[in-house]
Amino acid sequence: MNESVQTPNGNTRVLMLATLAFATCFAGWALFSPLAAYLKVEFKLSSTAVGLLLATPVLLGSIARVPIGVLTDKFGGRRVFSILLLFGFFPMFIAGFAQSYSFLLICGFFFGLVGTSFAIGIPQVSQWYPKEKQGLALGIYGVGNVGSAVATFGAPLLVESIGWHKVFMVYSIPLLIMAFVYWFFSEDAPKPANAKPPTFSDKLKVYKSSNLIWVFCLFYFMTFGFFVSFSLWLPSYLRDFYKITPVKAGSFTAIFVFATTFARIPGRRILVVISLAILSILIFLNLNVSLMTSLTVFYIMGVCLGIGNGVIFKLVAEYFPKDTGTVGGMVGAAGGLGGFFLPIILGTLRDYTNNYSLGFIFVSLVCLMSLSFMEEKTITKMHKKAVNVT
Repeated sequence: MNESVQTPNGNTRVLMLATLAFATCFAGWALFSPLAAYLKVEFKLSSTAVGLLLATPVLLGSIARVPIGVLTDKFGGRRVFSILLLFGFFPMFIAGFAQSYSFLLICGFFFGLVGTSFAIGIPQVSQWYPKEKQGLALGIYGVGNVGSAVATFGAPLLVESIGWHKVFMVYSIPLLIMAFVYWFFSEDAPKPANAKPPTFSDKLKVYKSSNLIWVFCLFYFMTFGFFVSFSLWLPSYLRDFYKITPVKAGSFTAIFVFATTFARIPGRRILVVISLAILSILIFLNLNVSLMTSLTVFYIMGVCLGIGNGVIFKLVAEYFPKDTGTVGGMVGAAGGLGGFFLPIILGTLRDYTNNYSLGFIFVSLVCLMSLSFMEEKTITKMHKKAVNVT
């Protein structure tokens, strides 16, 4: 089989469109977080119910990353991303008519599918760039996480003027517009003319090829799971613990998202170091510290989480170049599941203990457990095996 097609040297238009589409999806995916204060009052919700509401969009957005990644490898990012954006518009727009908590949960479950967008852009972008440029390209694409900040900062301001119902409608419109823009202006990287399209069973075989995939899943469960959890949970924590307004809580959380988003630095050797730093910060947060001290350490943790996210997906593209979507889907699903379970657990612990200390202890244990599986020499050894397999 002839695989001699020249590797593309990059495509700035595709990179920018993918980043913008990813940001649009993430803005909608995180929308429950800044609205939680208003929804809690509207429907008289407990902290556990709020945690479930925050986590519901994450559920489908996590589980579906695996099949979405496989579909992207098979059919191309342009087609899959366009359909995803169009699909996400409908449940998000309909959520604006919600009159009950259960109806919001249903809408959130379905528009949570836009959370799979990361598993689409990673393979599409990486296929346009040679290996030496993939780190920078994927780092730029990862800036799309800033969509969470757009939701966290902008939604409370909109609520004050138009009400929370219309906020869902406002944030759904960019999904619809971006679906058509992406279809007409994005494109997939060229493939060898005589290359045989892989079957689904062919793509799924990569999961048996190397234990390295599961190490990446563990890392991403912690780094991305913590990012999603705290970006969703932080507004409620700041309002409850420091008694500040929803708008201020949203603004402070937006800075956390920005810190995480713009710190996606590739580099394998720092994974364990940043894990230790995150663990230290979580332990420190159990102390009764001032608002400014708390925000400072949260922002430092955000930088560490951003670095971890960037490292992991740089390595996924580097060591699984032919199966980036399939592997990235599984790794992304692991991170998303971290973002699903942790807000529920944190909310439940808050209800039963009436404080946040036990929640920080719990996520510290998650970090410690992850570290126990993350010896760098083991990762390096499995890297070599993965290269030989793929």
